[in-house]
Amino acid sequence: MTLVVPPKLGILQLKTTFPRPPGDVSHPSSWGSIPVVVRVVEEASSALVVGGGWGEELVDAFVREGERLMEEENCVAFVTSCGFLATMHPYLVNRLPFMGTTSLLQVAWLQQSFFPGPNSKDSVGVITFKKSSLTEKHLTSVGAHPETPIYGLSEDPNTGIFHGVLAERIPYDYEGMEREVLDAANQLVTNHPKVRAIVLECTNMPPFTHAVEKATGLKVWDVLSLGKWLYEGAAPRDYRKAK
Repeated sequence: MTLVVPPKLGILQLKTTFPRPPGDVSHPSSWGSIPVVVRVVEEASSALVVGGGWGEELVDAFVREGERLMEEENCVAFVTSCGFLATMHPYLVNRLPFMGTTSLLQVAWLQQSFFPGPNSKDSVGVITFKKSSLTEKHLTSVGAHPETPIYGLSEDPNTGIFHGVLAERIPYDYEGMEREVLDAANQLVTNHPKVRAIVLECTNMPPFTHAVEKATGLKVWDVLSLGKWLYEGAAPRDYRKAK
């Protein structure tokens, strides 16, 4: 009897050890009924990816783990655990199927398909983990307008809660992290009143997606919305089995 392995969504995760509660890209419950497999790319440190100092060797490492997931776990689509991999997307997309390298892929989709016209570049705002490291190249690598409005979290090493948690200097602080994300969202909509949708760059921000939508009145997209869209297309449901 041949064992049928159900199609899965592969999550290619950076080598990190901070907490990942429900809503985080790497927590299985974040994906509902979608079966996921998390695979750590050992060579991928946060400092290397966010800092942008990676090279061909790191691209090969992501491809290696993705191919293993395809062979061993029947993964039919992928996401990663860091939006800053946007600049790597052009190198990964031709080597792994349905590769959702970064949630920022949704910026261009929203700008061009739902808010076309002269105000397109101002129609979608981005909230990022580290604004000082998110460059025009990250945006243009995934087809987004280079002048897309961007707001980030506090980068103060002494008071920045989100940065402190991910650096494991302080315990996980849901309320404090949510407050920082909401602060950035409120600054975004206040200073850019033409923004009609928000994309969260950071894959650790989806626990706060609902709060951002409630606070701003705008629809919000994140890595979970990207991964679910990719998976549902790559593994359509057989409705004959639903009878």
